[in-house]
Amino acid sequence: MTTEGYIRLGLGIIILVMIAIILYRFNARTSNRRQTSLEMMKERFEKGEITKEEYEAAKKKQGK
Repeated sequence: MTTEGYIRLGLGIIILVMIAIILYRFNARTSNRRQTSLEMMKERFEKGEITKEEYEAAKKKQGK
């Protein structure tokens, strides 16, 4: 392989590593998604902070 070939191989590897880093960071950011309001209400209902009627009203308001 010539010097030009090694340069292309090196650049190709660098580009692949950069793409892998970008994809990893993107996936890490989306996995820490925020809870929806309905999920928060469900947690509050399970803890006993709100009544079943309040939970059902929130659920109906969300259209679920």
